[in-house]
Amino acid sequence: MNHLAGAARRPERSQIPAFLRRLDPPRTWDGRADYRPPAAILAAATAFVLVFAGFYLALYSKFFHHHKHLALAAVFTGAALLALAVYAIAHRLLARFGLYLWQSVLASIVLLTVMSWAPDWAQTLFPRADDRYERELGGPGQCLHNTPYNLDRTQTTFADDHPGRMVIDPIAEGLPVLRLDYAVDGGLQHIAPADTAARKILDQYGC
Repeated sequence: MNHLAGAARRPERSQIPAFLRRLDPPRTWDGRADYRPPAAILAAATAFVLVFAGFYLALYSKFFHHHKHLALAAVFTGAALLALAVYAIAHRLLARFGLYLWQSVLASIVLLTVMSWAPDWAQTLFPRADDRYERELGGPGQCLHNTPYNLDRTQTTFADDHPGRMVIDPIAEGLPVLRLDYAVDGGLQHIAPADTAARKILDQYGC
């Protein structure tokens, strides 16, 4: 009888998986739920990932090479502002819906994905010189695509005495060489004609 009574008094174990079970949050000195620490941890992790991604963007865009201090300020300021926004949003959501393990797992997956893809995103936004030429002038739908200045029909070199100058020499005989400036990997400036002859070639093909 006592055994049965003890079994009846023993609480049943929760059938909810730990992954979906609500966690007990930190408490303030007066016992109230305090969601500031988990929100701050998420904001700090977000800031770290944003700084990591921001440096890749600054490097691939050449912004860091030309304006080092301004690039550092932009990266850290942007990361800090976005982290503060994450903190405010996370604190409000946690206070309303509670703290769960799955939230931490989901946030970790998102942040790790952003960190792992940051180099690819930076290179996509600020591609190599040949890819930039394709995007701006020689690729499908661009003014030089179906011309002798398509990269498949030329020999392309870069001038040693002038960094960023691309020299495009058509394989077909008798055509002038096209010289372009700002043809660097990444960079914020569009590729531009290096001389009057290059400007005439671009004008000829409606560029």
